[in-house]
Amino acid sequence: MEKKEIVDFDYLQCSIPDIHGSPRGRMVPKHLIPQVLKNGFGIYQGIGNFGMNMEIHMQLEEYTSSHFSNGLVMPIPATARAMQWSSTAQRKTGHAIGSLLYRDGQLDPVCSRHTAQRQLARLEKMNLKIKAAYELEFMMFEGEDASRPLGGGKKQFCNMELLDEHVDFFMDLLDSLRRSGLPVEFFNNEADEGQYEITMEPRDGLEPADAAFLARYGIRAFSRRRGYSATFMTRPAYPQGANGFHLNHSLWTRDGKDVFFDAADPLKLSLFARQWIAGLLLHTPALCALYCPTVNCYQRFNSGMAPRAAYWAVEDRVGAFRVKTSDSGAYLENRLPSSACNPYLVLAATVAAGLDGVERQLECPQPGPLADSKQAGPLLPKSLAEALEYLQKDTVLREAVGTKVVDYFTVLKRDFEIKHFEDNATADMSKAERVELERKYYMPYL
Repeated sequence: MEKKEIVDFDYLQCSIPDIHGSPRGRMVPKHLIPQVLKNGFGIYQGIGNFGMNMEIHMQLEEYTSSHFSNGLVMPIPATARAMQWSSTAQRKTGHAIGSLLYRDGQLDPVCSRHTAQRQLARLEKMNLKIKAAYELEFMMFEGEDASRPLGGGKKQFCNMELLDEHVDFFMDLLDSLRRSGLPVEFFNNEADEGQYEITMEPRDGLEPADAAFLARYGIRAFSRRRGYSATFMTRPAYPQGANGFHLNHSLWTRDGKDVFFDAADPLKLSLFARQWIAGLLLHTPALCALYCPTVNCYQRFNSGMAPRAAYWAVEDRVGAFRVKTSDSGAYLENRLPSSACNPYLVLAATVAAGLDGVERQLECPQPGPLADSKQAGPLLPKSLAEALEYLQKDTVLREAVGTKVVDYFTVLKRDFEIKHFEDNATADMSKAERVELERKYYMPYL
């Protein structure tokens, strides 16, 4: 968006994605928009690294040693768009994603959007770009808790009659997202009570993560205005199922060639794609920490159509990586991420792991679950604590994503989230009681 269009907003919301993928920023009134576009605005340097429940990170010396000093948010004009869900006939509201800077103007490397940018820069050096789209699964409830799923507690995947009960609300929601410039594609009810899915059109580079970040924000905000609660918590209620956040992606040359595709291969899959998959499989245990970043996420695996093992196959919904090919192209559906993920960290980690496979020319296992084979993929972690251990030990992924990023992420998850449930969960809790404890912690913010 041109600056002359941005200054026409009555208010400009400017935010960065925090480590959890939530928006943190400030609302800028019309008379200050030109100044903020030129100079940015001050904000606490550690704004992106609080605990999920606003726990203060006293363990992170970078912030305590500076006495919690300010950094700078600089709006990125190219990301500016109308924000339809908070606009009215009398007031136009816009939104711009910002860059988080130190006071000397250097990018803060811990900001998750910058983390993704660094990985995409590696692709650019190879004259490649990623084309990707997220699938957003979420749950809707009447009221503020998870006791009344929208749709009356019926389980009907893609049932149009059930969807019709609230069709005006959903059409208004989709219209609001599209008019905000978000590449919303299809919409349907999913397989569980109050569960829905929005797919996005493929976009290049950072745009898929930007779109998912803002769509999640918009869905929650729009729903609140209508008296509903939308949540991207992975499993907000028991015995209901869980939400995913699949990343469909392929790599392309600058002249428009799909490098995942090979017309001569029986599966239409190139050697590059197989090496990419091999990298993802090798790093799967560590990737799970970034893909499934809450304690609650690990109730999703091994249930329904969620991944059950770290393998790849063509058109297989229970493997970690589902390949889709045709006579004209190929792409990969990464089915591991949960709805509670940070889309920027998922994008960054996926590129880092895939490139490791390509750069080291790793051999790709045969497709399918090979439980009795040495080529079988690694098992999926059973908890966030286990996944964090894998992440810390995976030096290749840790260095690629950023040692500081991984260390801060690990501290916040271990010292706040994992500790919270160690202190408050008891061994005699039922599964329903445990999920309710997790819901109270996560649902207000996801």
